Amino acid sequence: MTESTTAERIQRLLSPERRARVDVPRILSLLSLRPYLTVADIGCGPGLFTLPLAKSLWDGKVYAVDVEEEMLEAVRTRAVKARLGNITTLKSDGAALPLEPDTVDGALLCCVLHEAADKGALLKGIVAAMKRGGWCAIIEWKKATEGSEGPPQEHRIAEEDVLQLAKDAGLRLSMRRDLNSYHYLLVLIK
Repeated sequence: MTESTTAERIQRLLSPERRARVDVPRILSLLSLRPYLTVADIGCGPGLFTLPLAKSLWDGKVYAVDVEEEMLEAVRTRAVKARLGNITTLKSDGAALPLEPDTVDGALLCCVLHEAADKGALLKGIVAAMKRGGWCAIIEWKKATEGSEGPPQEHRIAEEDVLQLAKDAGLRLSMRRDLNSYHYLLVLIK
């Protein structure tokens, strides 16, 4: 990927339009966040959720996990500017998560699951990294929403499919919300 293309993607992922559609403070208010928790932002991109998470978890830790080094570099640069020292960036190869077992209290995946080659394996890897009683918040594109926004319909994953994958991975539903006309949120518990 060219440098300008990556810069354009980073700019798009942090754009005011995306921030208006994906209301980060509202979404974080729906999660069981405590200042001392350790949370993984899986598929963090340039850190749309990573930095607000780190501010909320001021006595905890945030693992920013992504397959692209350029995205992790964007998180590191933004974290330094924001003077946040509780973010650790981890590069994933996409197949396995670089997290030790039983290390995270929560995991967040924003519009990531539909991109995974093996969705079940990704969720099982997250469950392995989660502590008992931990949570996994999944934000995805609604299957039935038409329009130019988001991935093609055939790439989207329906809520019932996510719930089945989650159940197979050992998770149970705690909360379900429509976030807007494009996205839904599922919070699952280990």
